[in-house]
Amino acid sequence: CAYYWTFGAVIAYYVNHPLYTPVGELQWKIGFGFGLLCQLANFYCHILLKNLRGPDGSGGYQIPRGFLFNIVTCANYTTEIYQWIGFNIATQTVAGYIFVVVAAGIMTNWALAKHRRLKKLFDGKDGRPKYPRRWVILPPFL
Repeated sequence: CAYYWTFGAVIAYYVNHPLYTPVGELQWKIGFGFGLLCQLANFYCHILLKNLRGPDGSGGYQIPRGFLFNIVTCANYTTEIYQWIGFNIATQTVAGYIFVVVAAGIMTNWALAKHRRLKKLFDGKDGRPKYPRRWVILPPFL
């Protein structure tokens, strides 16, 4: 949480600094639109993940399917990274780009761990389903 607040404060400082030069209107609209689209996609990914659990929160691990999960192991991380790229297209701050690089690094580690865990849990043995081959774990990195 401190990570988000710190970068948020630094980005706000730069965007509101008297020497900040805003991007052009078209670039802002493209960045904002792309970021918003990715944020909505991220929200949908979280709905799909939530629906893997039972109403009481139980359900154990299941293989995520549908939408981007058919091609990407961690579609929720993918859409979040791209959302921040859209934000940076719209704002163009060094702090924003540092934030997206750090966030992408953190989420890449999480994605690798999640991919390994799912492949281990769903190995196709003893009646368990086999984890499907996905095109990528987390684009554009893996």
